Amino acid sequence: MSELSREALLGIVRDVHERHDPVPEHLVAAMQAAAAMAASDLDLELMELVERSTELVGTRGSSSYTLRFVHGDTDLLLRIAVDNGRSRVDGWIVPAEPMTIRALPGEEPTPHEAVVSDSGRFALTDLPVGLMRLRLEPHDVARPAFATPTFEI
Repeated sequence: MSELSREALLGIVRDVHERHDPVPEHLVAAMQAAAAMAASDLDLELMELVERSTELVGTRGSSSYTLRFVHGDTDLLLRIAVDNGRSRVDGWIVPAEPMTIRALPGEEPTPHEAVVSDSGRFALTDLPVGLMRLRLEPHDVARPAFATPTFEI
């Protein structure tokens, strides 16, 4: 049995990985974009999936999930329930402050809106399924409005 060089062994390992676990086509571009954003002075707003449930919630085809959005010192938690092609968003804002929340659906021309309670809670009902953004408009005119990234219901 002949001994293989280090380079030959690494070549075999590389070939196996390329055949059985190739790098996704979009990965290099996505990583370059992420590195460019991290190196810039832009503030990033992130929304993360906290929990997802596809169990039946009373009716066939119901599902729910929880998203968390952080912008500066504002923390927004959303619980989204979908049933029969419409959805409901229950939300909580910390710290609680008076503001109006506008749901900006992709296809419906009229935004849905809710006012945040003293405890930081709000609810948006009968929303369409599809792409959505929430615009948060503080009642304190000194604080600027801001919006979540687009997410899909």
